[in-house]
Amino acid sequence: MKAPEVVRRYVATLLAAAAESDVLEAVRQDMEGLVATLKGSSELAEFLENRLIDVQVKRAALDKIFSGKVQDLTLNFLLLVVERRRAAFLFEIAAAFLVLCAERAGRVTAVVRSATELSDEQAGRLQERLAAYTGKEVDLQVQVDTGLKGGLIARIGDTVFDGSLATYMENLRRRLVGAQV
Repeated sequence: MKAPEVVRRYVATLLAAAAESDVLEAVRQDMEGLVATLKGSSELAEFLENRLIDVQVKRAALDKIFSGKVQDLTLNFLLLVVERRRAAFLFEIAAAFLVLCAERAGRVTAVVRSATELSDEQAGRLQERLAAYTGKEVDLQVQVDTGLKGGLIARIGDTVFDGSLATYMENLRRRLVGAQV
């Protein structure tokens, strides 16, 4: 079974269980915490991904780390994932869960790479335009990309809006070359 399929199945299972138990918001917060913990602790991430470490050792570690700090459903889910030898996918599962929760709430995340830092006004206008396009509330994640000569590139899911200077110049070149033929 491929990794995305594994992730999709575990996310769907957790989402259904959390919604049925009426603890969806609490589990979402737990998953945010898990993502932050795994991002902040490369040691924990490497520990979970290491296939040579016994499943029972991983279960005991997760139980000690998260017991009393997360919903029982979340802890049981984490232990189940480890028991099924899928601990290497925990970060992807948690991140995909957060994306799915946001989509259910009518929000999408736009990852924006910009040549320069966007002002609050520019970010607000971009957010409004993307919201009008998607029909959903848009959360912006803006990153400065010094490799861009100018403009920006926005990605929402599989859709890419390329407003970079390089793309503009390439389109202009194609039009000029086409006009000469």
